[in-house]
Amino acid sequence: MAFRFAPLSNSSSKRTYTTEDASASLGATGLDNQDRVIIALDFGTTYSGVAYCFCNPSSKPEVRPIIDWVGLEGRTQPKVPTAILYDPRDSRNFKWGGQLTWRDDHVQGVKLLLDPKQTRPSYLPSSSANREKRRLPKDVVDVVADFMKAMYEHALEKIASKVPRDYLDLCEKSFVLTVPAVWSDKAKEKTIQAAKKAGVYPVTLVKEPEAAALYTFMTQERALTTGDCFVVCDAGGGTVDLISYEVVSTEPSLELAELVPGKGNMSGSLGLNKRFAEAVRDLIGDEEWLRLKDLSAWALAERQFDQEIKTSFTGDLDDDFIINFPGARLEDNVNEGLERDSWFMSGEEVHDIFEPLISDVVGLVNDQVEAATEERPDNPIICIFLVGGFGSSQYLKSRIEDENSDIQVIQPEDAWAAIVKGAALSRLSYTNVVSTKATCHYGVRSWSSYEPAVDKGRPTAINPVTGRLRTEKMTWYIIMGETLRRDRNERYTFHRHISKSYSENDLHFRDQMWMSNTQVQPQYPTKGVKSNCILKSDLTTVDRSRFKEVVGFDGKEWLKIQYDLVISTKEAAMKFWLEFDGKEAGSVLAQYA
Repeated sequence: MAFRFAPLSNSSSKRTYTTEDASASLGATGLDNQDRVIIALDFGTTYSGVAYCFCNPSSKPEVRPIIDWVGLEGRTQPKVPTAILYDPRDSRNFKWGGQLTWRDDHVQGVKLLLDPKQTRPSYLPSSSANREKRRLPKDVVDVVADFMKAMYEHALEKIASKVPRDYLDLCEKSFVLTVPAVWSDKAKEKTIQAAKKAGVYPVTLVKEPEAAALYTFMTQERALTTGDCFVVCDAGGGTVDLISYEVVSTEPSLELAELVPGKGNMSGSLGLNKRFAEAVRDLIGDEEWLRLKDLSAWALAERQFDQEIKTSFTGDLDDDFIINFPGARLEDNVNEGLERDSWFMSGEEVHDIFEPLISDVVGLVNDQVEAATEERPDNPIICIFLVGGFGSSQYLKSRIEDENSDIQVIQPEDAWAAIVKGAALSRLSYTNVVSTKATCHYGVRSWSSYEPAVDKGRPTAINPVTGRLRTEKMTWYIIMGETLRRDRNERYTFHRHISKSYSENDLHFRDQMWMSNTQVQPQYPTKGVKSNCILKSDLTTVDRSRFKEVVGFDGKEWLKIQYDLVISTKEAAMKFWLEFDGKEAGSVLAQYA
């Protein structure tokens, strides 16, 4: 594997407040020095937000969240419910966000349908992604695009009310979109497709805990110094992501580096709602549950649990809570605390709903702290930052503190908006994550020389050009846990032979990229190796003089084509292109499995 290094531009001691060169972002072209506005979208499982900042080289940008939302008049908050409900007669019309009320039945957690193969914790009630998708009048990507477009257009109106419209129109727009760190590459690609349909393009993807880390680093700038290590736990509605960082530099720019591969799962706070629903079903029985869930009484009870009990529960088993089901006419069950359409829940019953998710999150935090400590034994973790909606839970904070008594657990000010604000900061040159850690192995299957001592028993084939005996092996170009610097690209050299009397179709190649999460990368294609994507390469525009004529072992005339597949890991989503002799040529399209 060959690498290309680019020099870091940190020679000046004076900070300049500029955006990164967007030419590295997906579909973006180079930017000049004109004024621009960064618009960041945090499309969440339960709540979503938008933040923006105007920037030019002479002044420090100020990141501002949108706090006024349609349907939430009279309230200001940096997030809007991620909810959308279509007109059953015309799917072009819909209500979204705060326009929906507790009476409106809609699919919860549409975001999670972008990555339906994510492993769900066993303690969550079973659900079918296909069943949820059937409730939608459109493909999931189109539904997400509709919501994003509505959110973006509303945000533009609010931004335009702060500055002259002509100035806003002149500003070049730089878009950033957050995604969970645990998101599959296919889910990231679907997210990009939705953003493009929404008009939010070209767009840069940033991992949610990375955005949170940048925001936290900015707010804690004077408290953190070079060499300090900390963990960010982004506990949201659908997912929980953890990444640990080391402070690399504070001057002239603020720079962080990932310590160990990030971890996460689907133990977000939406699971509490699902477990509460399961608890009510167990309380009243299946027959009554089928009747209750279609009544307004259930919507009100679920809202009461979500907005009152979830936020107030501290883990005290002596506390009592009341859930009301007004007008439901449920049969009393005094022994279980159900009387006159009210459920008197004990602290133990609420604890039982919380416990599996809390234990999962605490376990993730402990694992991340342990791994980071092993990586930097001389630089212990000094603090754990809790962000996201679920991250504001005092019970979660106290449980993490109990398990990590020598580490300070901090819930930063405005933690609910930390991700969307940090996403905007990620496009500024003075806040950077300079390196990340690979979360799995990435590579290709290739025909390699057969070595009897190690390849005995493997299927073989003779190369018609070289006459050599070959067997199929894995070639890994990114290794799990490997440091991936943002200022360099990964390369893998391909070579193939086509007949000298080739057709245009012979210059269209398909290469499959594979991935593995096994601790040690497999040497051969095994069950532990899974398809990541198909890379379709088009070399029809390449100068044919670059093709080398050879005579094969079979006596036929062949053309040898050699090129580099270049992979950029600068953003949350990988980007691919082809190079001949160090110059970009041809094109490559990734289709995710």
